[in-house]
Amino acid sequence: MTEEFSYTGREELDQALHLPRYNRHIAGLFVKGMEPGQSLMDFGAGTGTIAALVREQAQAEKIVCVELDRDNIAALHEKDFVVVTDALFVPENSIDVVYSSNVLEHIEDDVAMLKTLHCRLKPGGCAIFWVPAFPCLWTAMDDRVGHYRRYTRATITQAFREAGFTVEKCFNQDSLGFFVTLLFKLIGSRDGKVNNASLKIYDDIVFPVSRLCDTVCSRLFGKNVVIYARK
Repeated sequence: MTEEFSYTGREELDQALHLPRYNRHIAGLFVKGMEPGQSLMDFGAGTGTIAALVREQAQAEKIVCVELDRDNIAALHEKDFVVVTDALFVPENSIDVVYSSNVLEHIEDDVAMLKTLHCRLKPGGCAIFWVPAFPCLWTAMDDRVGHYRRYTRATITQAFREAGFTVEKCFNQDSLGFFVTLLFKLIGSRDGKVNNASLKIYDDIVFPVSRLCDTVCSRLFGKNVVIYARK
């Protein structure tokens, strides 16, 4: 990997700032798998939106951020994060928890990458990933930002098991988002772009209701899948 890489979905990362409730929920799911004083890795940290929330909620002293986009690296340094451009630069058996939000779907050989992360974890270490769900929800946005796939609970579980992990739990999230994404697929913009006003409405109104619905629907459907797995 090289720091000269430039991520095509930077606009989406910037727009994520309009989703504070959504981001805090994701960070909270990650923190549930952590304990005080653990060593953490944010795989595909972007501009550090989730990493900053994890640092705050987990009261973590140090998070190693894996990121290869040059602009994102600069943003992470501004937030005082330690950054490496490849997980291979992290010593084996040195990390307690690796977490990742919307990154694995960008990697062509996801199992090979999971094997690399598996080696970075200490024995008994935990991996917690949030990824996009259901191939039927594929839209122009997936094409635009360079996704290779959307997962199901079965396919993400299979990938982690092939990489040597023991899967502890796997469930869907953002159940209303499933239907919103279907609607966007049918009548949304052909270039896959979403305006900031729509994102704010989603975060303020739709997502809080979606979280309530998840208590019933998380085993059936959702816009995303969350997996907790252990080495």
